[in-house]
Amino acid sequence: MADVIERPSGAEFNTPPPEGWAEMDVSLGAAPAVSLGLIALANDSGIEADIHDYLCDRDIVIHTNRIYSPRHSNLESLRAMESGLAAAAANIMPDDDLDAIAYGCTSATMALGPDAVVTGVQSGRAGIPVVDPISASLAGLEQLGCRRIALLTPYIGEVNEVVEAYISGRGFDIAAKGFFGVFDDRERSSIPYDAFAAAADRLAGDPGIDAFFMSCTAMRTAGAIEKLEARLGKPVVASNQALAWALLRAGGDMRAIEGRGRLFTL
Repeated sequence: MADVIERPSGAEFNTPPPEGWAEMDVSLGAAPAVSLGLIALANDSGIEADIHDYLCDRDIVIHTNRIYSPRHSNLESLRAMESGLAAAAANIMPDDDLDAIAYGCTSATMALGPDAVVTGVQSGRAGIPVVDPISASLAGLEQLGCRRIALLTPYIGEVNEVVEAYISGRGFDIAAKGFFGVFDDRERSSIPYDAFAAAADRLAGDPGIDAFFMSCTAMRTAGAIEKLEARLGKPVVASNQALAWALLRAGGDMRAIEGRGRLFTL
């Protein structure tokens, strides 16, 4: 059903049009099935396009705001984002309702802790469901029945140490791990499929490994997931894939989306 067009109450919105102006007939289309918020890093050039690629149905609407983070992140800059979460959340469609909000940084969530992310976002948007990439990824791996994983990141050493400790501390066995030496958020979105495929072969080819996990929302992975799953014969989970999946579910929408990997069948 089309939305009813409601005019604001101010006199300037309800006066007759100027001479010579004719008001055209218009009927609005259907409201979206789900309205979602995304907090993206200021220099992340990949996450918005990738999330839209995963949540590609036209009745899913995604609204984005950005939070400051430098091009080259370290643990200090990742943790510094905590103070900006409330304002970033508050300014996503502030006069409209959202069904859920996603915070788009995997490594910062591990550095801060998911509870701090939820608290920060809900300080700006009280009561809203909040999802983050690492909680979503680990939940997805668990639902897929995968505990022994190969891990790929584009992070510097001190961040990789935090990532490894965090994931291992939640009961996952990291059987193999590797990284791309791409430390600029703007460049991470340009990592090609061939690089993902070569890393997958090297890290996740062992049949004793349950799944391949690619951690970082700046890496665009939507076009690679199904090809990598076919190549490896096992589940592949990526930060943006899991974030999109969890965001949709948190918004109350349980649909499956084809072509986005095994996770989106759950």
